[in-house]
Amino acid sequence: MTRQPDPARTGWLRAASAIGCALWLATAAPAQEPTGDDLFQQGRDALFLGNYPSAIDLLQKAVRTDADGTKTAWRLYLAKAYRYAGQDTEAEPLLRHILTVSPDHVEAGQALAEIFAGRKEWQAILTVLEPLLKYRHDYPTYHLLAEAAYNLDKTPQARRYYQQAVALNPKSPVDHYQLGNLYLQENSFALAADAYGSALALGLDSPVLHYKLASAYFNLRNYFGHIEQTEVKAGKAGTIHRDRFLIEPVPGRADTFLTAPVASAIWQVAKAIDGGLDDRPDIHVLRANIYLNAQRFDQAHALFVAIEPKVPEADQALFYFYFAQAAFGLGAFDDYLRLLGEAIRRDPAAYRASLVVAYQKVADHYNQTGKLDEYIDYLGRAVAESPRTAALHLKLGNAFQEVRKYAQAVVQWRMVLDLEPDHPQRTELLNLIERWSGA
Repeated sequence: MTRQPDPARTGWLRAASAIGCALWLATAAPAQEPTGDDLFQQGRDALFLGNYPSAIDLLQKAVRTDADGTKTAWRLYLAKAYRYAGQDTEAEPLLRHILTVSPDHVEAGQALAEIFAGRKEWQAILTVLEPLLKYRHDYPTYHLLAEAAYNLDKTPQARRYYQQAVALNPKSPVDHYQLGNLYLQENSFALAADAYGSALALGLDSPVLHYKLASAYFNLRNYFGHIEQTEVKAGKAGTIHRDRFLIEPVPGRADTFLTAPVASAIWQVAKAIDGGLDDRPDIHVLRANIYLNAQRFDQAHALFVAIEPKVPEADQALFYFYFAQAAFGLGAFDDYLRLLGEAIRRDPAAYRASLVVAYQKVADHYNQTGKLDEYIDYLGRAVAESPRTAALHLKLGNAFQEVRKYAQAVVQWRMVLDLEPDHPQRTELLNLIERWSGA
């Protein structure tokens, strides 16, 4: 009798055979290659995990699968991986390729511009980014454009770009500071002061910033701001106490000073000096000029005296011109003319003409104090310096008339008409000449 197979046993054998077959097939079948998209996803994950070598390897493999070169996102992330790894040279051609196939790709343009900025290739930044403005107006683009134009000395262009940058990102102190520099160059002093003030309010603080803000305030004639009386125990004139600059003691009031606020040229220049610019003669000249223009001639003159040995030769002519004005304010006229002579000696082309004005200023002072002989003396010096100026001859003629030196007066009036035959006072002068001739 034929033995029948056990159904339970044969079922088990079939199952074992099927499992063995599947294992054989799995072992024999080749592993499936990852697609370009798989490699891109893995590479991007590696990038965000900070594993830049692995990211570069995976993204390179992804890019190699892109035969027609249209996968701009793959190339952008490979460029980012290179940049994170400090390999900008390898990133640059990838970014250039992206802009070739996709000229409106703002992110690639910004990344390429950042590479150029690192190499200080300012014109290249303008070339890359300016065409992208028609696609997107955002802060990074305007900031990079502004920085490039600024470094190329394209002042109006840089100003426009910085204005757009601070409009889009008003919390950037550096942009406000650079905008202030541009306004200062363009003599827009109120705008410069506002921009520098914004930079300070946003946390940017440096001695140079205070110096530049002092320059803006100075040109706005904001020398000492709103002066108040402030009590300061053991205070010292010429120093900062909190938010006040101590100008000078108040006579008859102990520990009380006239003080200037933060929003003044003198406070800002003192802050710059305290911050480390004490060795720069130009900042001390600015401080002296603040006192000079505020007509505090004693303090200005003392400061000029202290600065004199430290002024560089290239700046001495202008320095002595300012120093002379302080001496004039003190009524030290001989010193005034001596110091002006030092300015003229160093730069005759710039300051020679100011000697005529100086003689007239001294002459007018003596005239106002009734010292007519000195008045005539200095008018004569002015005439000698500028003999073809009819107005000087007229003043000298009138001065001679006032002291009853009519012959000398007539000579001067005749010279007026010789120099200006159609002088507005021609008839009056002819009458005076006729009246006093032979007197």
